[in-house]
Amino acid sequence: MPAIHVMSSTLASQVAAGEVVERPASVVKELVENSLDAGAKAVRVEIRRGGVGLIKVTDDGCGMSREDAQLCAKRHATSKLSSLEDLFEITHLGFRGEAIPSIASVSRFKLCTRQAQELEGWEIRIDGGQEHEPRSSGVSPGTAIEVSDLFYNTPARRKFLKSAETEASHVEHQLRLHALAYPQVRFTYKRDDQLIFDLPATADLRVRISALTDAATAAALIPIEPAIGPGISVTGFLLPLSEARRTRKGQYVFMNTRPVEDQLINRAIRDGYGGFPTGLHPALFLYMEVEPALVDVNVHPAKKEVRFRRSADVVNTIVEAVSNTLQKHARREIHAPAAGPDTERHLPEAPPSAPREEKALRTVHPLPPFPAKACTASAPSSPCTPVSSPAGTSQTRRTEPVAPLRPIPLKQVPATQGRLDFQNKTETGSPQSACGKAAPERDASAGFTYMGTLRQQFALFETPEGLVLMHPRAARERIIFEHLRAHREAPMPSQQLLDPVMLDLDPRDFAVIQQFASHFDQAGMTVTPFGQNTIRIESLPALLELDNARAFLLELVDRLTQSEFSRNAKRMAYETFIGEIARKSAWKERIPPHRAPAILKELLACEVPYCTPGGKPTLVNYSVPEIKRKFGIQA
Repeated sequence: MPAIHVMSSTLASQVAAGEVVERPASVVKELVENSLDAGAKAVRVEIRRGGVGLIKVTDDGCGMSREDAQLCAKRHATSKLSSLEDLFEITHLGFRGEAIPSIASVSRFKLCTRQAQELEGWEIRIDGGQEHEPRSSGVSPGTAIEVSDLFYNTPARRKFLKSAETEASHVEHQLRLHALAYPQVRFTYKRDDQLIFDLPATADLRVRISALTDAATAAALIPIEPAIGPGISVTGFLLPLSEARRTRKGQYVFMNTRPVEDQLINRAIRDGYGGFPTGLHPALFLYMEVEPALVDVNVHPAKKEVRFRRSADVVNTIVEAVSNTLQKHARREIHAPAAGPDTERHLPEAPPSAPREEKALRTVHPLPPFPAKACTASAPSSPCTPVSSPAGTSQTRRTEPVAPLRPIPLKQVPATQGRLDFQNKTETGSPQSACGKAAPERDASAGFTYMGTLRQQFALFETPEGLVLMHPRAARERIIFEHLRAHREAPMPSQQLLDPVMLDLDPRDFAVIQQFASHFDQAGMTVTPFGQNTIRIESLPALLELDNARAFLLELVDRLTQSEFSRNAKRMAYETFIGEIARKSAWKERIPPHRAPAILKELLACEVPYCTPGGKPTLVNYSVPEIKRKFGIQA
């Protein structure tokens, strides 16, 4: 082992930068927090090349003297803490004194500052941790910091950054968080010399939220009933269940104006809803005020996570605020006048008590002989486990669906574009299976004896091993999916929209859509940029009937985001589309009982016959020994 030695100040700062400066958005976060702590009433952020080329943050705060300007570049230099007691009652966003020296150690750093009562300001330059002599500068009161060539002296760190568009989307998201936390401060953001937004200061939080979201979201905001607990108060806004996401992108939680991510708060939100559909997360803007002595923000380098000293009080207050809001809104809906065609309904009394497929089928596909109900049977030998209803949901409550977007008018398309042809022939005339493969010489279903149907929903087959139940609609979903995947080279039929749908998106969602634009086209969905963070849906797959194009698109984006680091991410867009098409097509079909043997034969010819693309079982097997055990018969 080498001899122990003390690291140089530059190396120590670069090591600290590994925790503080993860990407350009981290730099923006630290610098904007310093501006807000300095009492700024206006903050201006400019970036180039996603923040790698340049980050400039300008504020009109209190500014610094020459001595303070030099000291702020030293490690652990802070104006926020002077004793151990201060560490347990932190009222500022920043306090560690590591941000400025860490940023300056991995970039070309320039700071210009002036106090209002001084005639001249001061300029501090640091290149990769090497400080230059301060010099006087004529600047406006406040502080302006420029960070250029980020990670220029640590190229290994730069390799881990994403594209300029992706990094810029994270910068914009971080700035939006601060803008939501401080509506009384004006925020201006420019990217590559293009003005993205200029948010004037306001005393109305709803105005600030409206400026950062689309008009439909702003109109659906439901004020949270204020709740006060021991040392904590909760306010904010809820959004309808239609705004729920597969990720927590729709949740904005602030604690003492600090954006936080905390599992305790997330669970409290779900408990306030009385449970929530599996795999979805409610959207809301939650603002908490907690006595500084009751919370510890010094548990994470980036200060994203917090620890509460009386967590039970926090949970109870959040649950009370959310549940009271839902109950009051439900009563208002009950006593409201009869809904007309233009009346909006925002939030149901409780979350849906059944999976999404079951809800859609009850309202759209009530046709015999196979009623549209979700398969809930399972067996230990089943290769796929069905999705169960979330715990705590009520089966007796009724839900009112949110008013969907206006219907999308479609152009007329040839009749053949709206149907799937499963009777294709190969060039040699041999039949093909619905899964896109030539029919096997050996019939895989030869050992299955059709016995009938159970409640006109499940097909029963006897096998040498026991009893097999097949869900015909789930089987058709798998068959259609593999057929479409096998013919992915052929362009998917699409329908042009007479009235294109315009959607305002989160900057991170917009970046994902840009990344997978070509795959959207391949799946028959034309999505084009239309201004900053706005996209226009010009066409949809011909087989996909959508009441809410926005919800479908956001669900697709969430799945793409979750698979960002997967080797299969490139094909995820197309397979997500055809999975949705297969599901909707299968559940619209009329399936008479006598078709069950033929469907089983097609299903067993598929590559993955035992579950749907979504992971629900198509076949459930009960072995003879298992049945005997049920009756207490010795095997």
